[in-house]
Amino acid sequence: MSAIFEHTASMTPVADKEPVRLKIKVPRGTIYWGGAGLNGGYVQPQIQAFRKAGIQHVWVGLTNTATKVMGGEFGTIVDAIRAGLIIRYEDDSPWTITSGMDQPAEQFNLIGYSYGSLLAAQTANYYSKMGFKVDNLVLIGSPIDKEFLFKLRAYRNIGKVTVIDLREHGDPIYAGMPLTELTAGLPQLDKDMLANKGEGHFYYGHVVPDSQRRWSDLARRIYESGVR
Repeated sequence: MSAIFEHTASMTPVADKEPVRLKIKVPRGTIYWGGAGLNGGYVQPQIQAFRKAGIQHVWVGLTNTATKVMGGEFGTIVDAIRAGLIIRYEDDSPWTITSGMDQPAEQFNLIGYSYGSLLAAQTANYYSKMGFKVDNLVLIGSPIDKEFLFKLRAYRNIGKVTVIDLREHGDPIYAGMPLTELTAGLPQLDKDMLANKGEGHFYYGHVVPDSQRRWSDLARRIYESGVR
């Protein structure tokens, strides 16, 4: 059975009281966004780990990264800055999915790591407000603002919000943290990033000898939370 459906939304402009009817495809499947740049060497292995764990209809989120226009390391830095200063807060702009919406899956799930967690959160926020059901929103190592997180957890159209902080691995970032703490943690983030040893915030984001186990454990944990 095809998983493509259509949802009709009514919008009424201020100057025109006649509703404008929009047809939008109902999304299905699971999207995973990685950290800043969205192109780390861990992204595809993590996707494979998800599939092996039982999350079959999963694909990589590639939208909303500065690397598309700036390229390379500079684009990744811009993504990181956006994460800390802008998109950790609720944004009412359209956060639409441009591909992969016709997956033959029963659920619509959004998973994000670090910068990607904010893309997942903004996308869930947008689609839930448009009347679509988001079955699972999973935020890994997320610097999301406390008020924004509270709103997402309160939305009826978001079935479950799962937060996976990495503080046990030495990550100074955690969901709901204030900007002051995020700023104070920057030296540690920089140190762990440059060390490239899979420590702290980069526990899943650096390729190290036991990365396969880490990715598998994360995939299994997310599967057990209800993501299919």
